[in-house]
Amino acid sequence: MRKAFFAVATLTIVALTGAYFSVRAATNSETRHVYLQTVLWVSKEAGPPATVKKYGEVYGFSPSTITVMQGERVDLTIRDLQAGGDDTHTFTLPAFGINKDIPPLGVVHVSFVANKAGVFPFHCEFHKPWMSGELVVLPKK
Repeated sequence: MRKAFFAVATLTIVALTGAYFSVRAATNSETRHVYLQTVLWVSKEAGPPATVKKYGEVYGFSPSTITVMQGERVDLTIRDLQAGGDDTHTFTLPAFGINKDIPPLGVVHVSFVANKAGVFPFHCEFHKPWMSGELVVLPKK
């Protein structure tokens, strides 16, 4: 019970930190800096047996929604918080031609211009459909 509490508390802190950094950008800037990280929701090593049997390992991105303005340069810093041979991830954003490997405990940087408005899904190639999110590009005024 105590381990579960600390796991939930840690995930909550990680999620809130990610959400804070995802919206932290100067309003006059044309570059949006976003800090994204991988999150382990359930694992074979630590999850409840019934959940693990049903889902196996379940990963996610935090934050799972990134909102930017059309025309902004988006600089993503993506950190993989898992350490282990089978915890490799990708950041794949097909609408913008991005597919970056993220090694265990690694950090990668992705930069692109959000030149089209809309909602664009992103995911990890190895952990679809759970490890996914969306890029929301708001249209220019």
